[in-house]
Amino acid sequence: MQKRIFFGCALVLLITLPFLIYFYYKQTVTSVVYVDNLKLFNEFKMTKELKEKGEKELKFKNDQLDSIQFLLKIAPDERTKSLLMQRLIASKQEVDEFESNFTQSNTERIWGRMALYSKEFAELNDYDFIISSDGGRSLLYGKKNKDVTLLLLNFINKKYEGFQ
Repeated sequence: MQKRIFFGCALVLLITLPFLIYFYYKQTVTSVVYVDNLKLFNEFKMTKELKEKGEKELKFKNDQLDSIQFLLKIAPDERTKSLLMQRLIASKQEVDEFESNFTQSNTERIWGRMALYSKEFAELNDYDFIISSDGGRSLLYGKKNKDVTLLLLNFINKKYEGFQ
């Protein structure tokens, strides 16, 4: 009878041991991957869309500057030239301010959206950490199989387009 109990306990232990090892392993092993931030940022569809929008607005504003400069060249008198010069300076400042504000505000929006999508990506793939690499400069070494840049890029672009 004691032999049966012993063999029964041994059998239960043999059956459950792989599961116990697996769960212990899952609890103790940290899953770390990395991404190339520059590539991720530049290839994100939101970045491309906002950049295109900004370039169109900037072109329009620069065309206005060119028009003022043309009018300045053909101005008939000094008073008109003076007024056009003031308008040119104000327009140039407006263009500079637009560029600065547009870049800063949209960069923050893009990083915010990427962080949100990256969190979901990490949770779906059971990653504990996603380390960023700035074009390979801030990460001294990473195994190629730990680089999930393309996987994350694909995920965030699909998420942005509403496909996930």
